[in-house]
Amino acid sequence: MKTSYRTAPQHIERMPSGIPYIVGNEAAERFSFYGMKCILIIFMTKYLMDHTGGSDVMSAEQAKVWYHAFNFWVYLFPLAGALLADLVLGKYRTILWLSIVYCAGHLVLAMDETRNGLFWGLALIAVGSGGIKPCVSAHVGDQFSKSNAHLLERVFGWFYFSINLGAFTSTLLTPFLLETYGPTYAFGVPGILMAIATLLFWMGRNKFVHIPARRGELLAELRSPKAIKALVQLSVLYLFVAMFWALFDQTGSAWVLQAEQMDREFFGIVWLMSQIQAVNPIMILIFIPIFGLWLYPTINRFFPLTPIRKISIGLFITVPAFLLPAWIQYRIESGEIVNIVWQLASYILITAAEVFVSITCLEFSYTQAPKPLKSIVMALFLVSVSLGNFFVAGVNYFIQESGPTVQFTSPGAYQVRLEVSDGVSTIHKTSTLLVSEQHNPNAYSKSSGLTPPTVILGDDIAIKPGKSINLFATTDAGDSVGDSSLRWNLIDKPETSTEGKLVFSNKLYNTLQTDVAGVYRIELTFTVGTETATETLEVLATDDNQPPSISINEGNTEIQFAEEATTLALFDVYDPERNELTIQWSVLDQEGRKLTVKNGHRLKAGSILSETDYYLFFSCMMLLTALAFIPFGRRYQGDTYLQE
Repeated sequence: MKTSYRTAPQHIERMPSGIPYIVGNEAAERFSFYGMKCILIIFMTKYLMDHTGGSDVMSAEQAKVWYHAFNFWVYLFPLAGALLADLVLGKYRTILWLSIVYCAGHLVLAMDETRNGLFWGLALIAVGSGGIKPCVSAHVGDQFSKSNAHLLERVFGWFYFSINLGAFTSTLLTPFLLETYGPTYAFGVPGILMAIATLLFWMGRNKFVHIPARRGELLAELRSPKAIKALVQLSVLYLFVAMFWALFDQTGSAWVLQAEQMDREFFGIVWLMSQIQAVNPIMILIFIPIFGLWLYPTINRFFPLTPIRKISIGLFITVPAFLLPAWIQYRIESGEIVNIVWQLASYILITAAEVFVSITCLEFSYTQAPKPLKSIVMALFLVSVSLGNFFVAGVNYFIQESGPTVQFTSPGAYQVRLEVSDGVSTIHKTSTLLVSEQHNPNAYSKSSGLTPPTVILGDDIAIKPGKSINLFATTDAGDSVGDSSLRWNLIDKPETSTEGKLVFSNKLYNTLQTDVAGVYRIELTFTVGTETATETLEVLATDDNQPPSISINEGNTEIQFAEEATTLALFDVYDPERNELTIQWSVLDQEGRKLTVKNGHRLKAGSILSETDYYLFFSCMMLLTALAFIPFGRRYQGDTYLQE
């Protein structure tokens, strides 16, 4: 027997009975989405594998292109989802069926750690998550009539609250799962939450108002002058908002990569770099009541705080939110140790901007949409997120500098030579690169035994006597369990040194102060439970030039033959004085013929912009957008539409 659902909202003054199911569904779905999304950059730059089990990680610029291209498709598919809902299935069935596609995407990510798995997993999630987005927010509004429309602002606040509750908990948990248990668990747990979200939504089916597909009404409405005016005005509005999303969504890419270079100790805890993003949802949970109960009423005493003015204020706040990371990056590039608290200040600013821009746009979009076009307008709002991410992906694509590549003619042994000069000394190294028909996976297979803790201090360093240098450590607990600790020791220094010392004793970073010429030997001990790892580093204080060194990257001495050009990664180069180096690659085949090396003057792939200039570029774009929005906002005139 076919179940009969309500197709119009009840004329009541209380909250509709289906709202708790929608809010619960949204919290679980957002856990799944943000839990997966917050570890994407780390997964792509540190964990990604090829089909043999070997490392296939991306550069920072490549990962940012993938990350923002994924966001582009996630927020473009809402158009398809809205049309599917309004023309064919209705919102409820669209959400339910695309949620199953969504779950399949999580399953693929959890089961396949290669680029192939990454592509198909993200593609399914883009279709599922993107397709349901406009339907879910419009479905909330569909539950209300004019009798209880005064509760819309409150329920959209709850709606956003549930989004950020899910985002906060997942952003703390999934980086820990990735670090401790690997990608399968880190992607699998969000998949389980998405399955729970789907179940919750199905359970609320008898409580919801099911607005049916209105194909004829939709097509007729699209031809009306009022609808055309509303769609044109909102579309222009969303072009301005797109620049906000271009900056905001880099909290999950550029800001995560910046956090890796910072001192992440805060409140006595050393945070994982992708966990810092949890500040945004927790600040949203704090800001929503503060803004609604105090800030907005206070501003209203001085001038009417319309939705357009809220958006304008948010756009301007976004500018300093990105200037602060530019200043942080400048200090990092100058060799300073910067505490993560400065990036937390950036999160506070950009979260305030999000409340002004995003929540306002969410509610404003629904009220400005003619009744048959609610999902379409919500989709257009989400397309602004897509356009912002498209811009960021495009910028990162065009600023990439390719690394050295060569087209091998056939399998065999090739002689690869690298020459490096620091302007004073020139060194070179030659080694054999085996290009085989079948790459040997055993060379890169993971050990089946337990992994002990490890600590890495990097290569030996040379500086001028009397100077200080910042030292950074990388640790991995492996399979060891228990409390962890770090202990630095200056185990040797020149006999005449009286003021040479380490500043700290138990942090992931340290500062060595030298006073006279000679060798300073540093030891760092990393303890996890009963297991210990130790690493030593020599810092040479000297006025003499120290030449760079070249070492063979043992993990890249054998590669699989491919028809396309292959990136050379046979050597690692280290310059103790960190000078600008001149690089030259050359490759000879089995017959002694010289092959063409494209970009042979580069050591590896990189960017034409420094990271500081990268942040400044986006800050300038945001400022220009905020200024251009002012005359548009003054001219905006719209109508309000709600369900009867």
